[in-house]
Amino acid sequence: MTPDILDILLLLFGGYYLFGVIFKPALFWERGRILRTRDIIGDQKTLLLYGGLSVLMLGVGIWGSFQ
Repeated sequence: MTPDILDILLLLFGGYYLFGVIFKPALFWERGRILRTRDIIGDQKTLLLYGGLSVLMLGVGIWGSFQ
């Protein structure tokens, strides 16, 4: 089966978020929504939130690719 466009997008965004959480580049970590989230809930909780989100997106994307 070929994956849908949604599965591909979930894999791409999940990979982007996972990369950003692990390596913390300024392009990811100090801009927009992530910066606002860090201001509201703190660095550690933001790390957990976006790390969990990335794992969830990757899991759904991989699971959907094999359906």
